Amino acid sequence: MTSYMLIIDMTLILPQIKHLKVDLGIFSKATPILELSAKDPDDACYLAYKTFCDIIIVQEANADIHNLLKELKNDFVITGILSDET
Repeated sequence: MTSYMLIIDMTLILPQIKHLKVDLGIFSKATPILELSAKDPDDACYLAYKTFCDIIIVQEANADIHNLLKELKNDFVITGILSDET
């Protein structure tokens, strides 16, 4: 596993979920930096989005939320990715 730092652009997502009464944690910023371990960059991007979804689903899970998260998938933009590999 490799450690990755992902820079995420939340500016498209935040306005669409402002009506939700959930604590987004690190994802409440316009450009959060998320550090995680993954097997490759694609896996790191998937895990970043899964982490975002899990934070919301744990607090408010229903069919509308699941549909909203599916719609937001294309608006979840990774603007940068760094790894500890040399």
